[in-house]
Amino acid sequence: MLETKRLKLVAFEKDDSGLVARWDESPDVRKYFFANAYALPEPEREKEMFDTWLEELEKGVACFYKVLQKKSTSGSRNKEKPIGMAGWHQTGDIPGRYELWLFIGEGNLLSKGLGTEVIKVLTESLFESYAAHTVMLCWHAYNLRGKRCYIDKCGFKYEARRREAILWEGEFYDMEIASITREEYDRLKKDGVYGDT
Repeated sequence: MLETKRLKLVAFEKDDSGLVARWDESPDVRKYFFANAYALPEPEREKEMFDTWLEELEKGVACFYKVLQKKSTSGSRNKEKPIGMAGWHQTGDIPGRYELWLFIGEGNLLSKGLGTEVIKVLTESLFESYAAHTVMLCWHAYNLRGKRCYIDKCGFKYEARRREAILWEGEFYDMEIASITREEYDRLKKDGVYGDT
């Protein structure tokens, strides 16, 4: 389990797939879902996605989390609420290279800094506990909110744009890529960007 001021990240289980289906019903949320790159109709897309995840988990090269919003201190009836998913997987054959991903499924919780908390705690975990050398992430080029989170708030450096890499509603869109190295992370940690989640 990982934890921030407002969130807990716990193991995502196959039984949680109903959450993804519910979040996927909102076009405004689904537009930013990382898996819309799977050019497959439902339910084939969901089955292929989860099968791939399970294979990666079994190999020990990935970790998937359910993102929970912590209980509110203002009322005892509020419970921890699932609000999204996040995770990482190893990339390529070179040790120490990881890719992050994040998805906030509750539309009313977008633009509240929760994504920043998730990216920071995952990045910290990879550098501090998994001996990461480079951590990267990708996002849909039209996701300007995500770009601000990754680059402006979390210190990732812009790398490249993959042209027409994503299929959404019958149209192709570009994907953008950014990363952070061990040296950059250590410097940002000294500057207080990391370590405050």
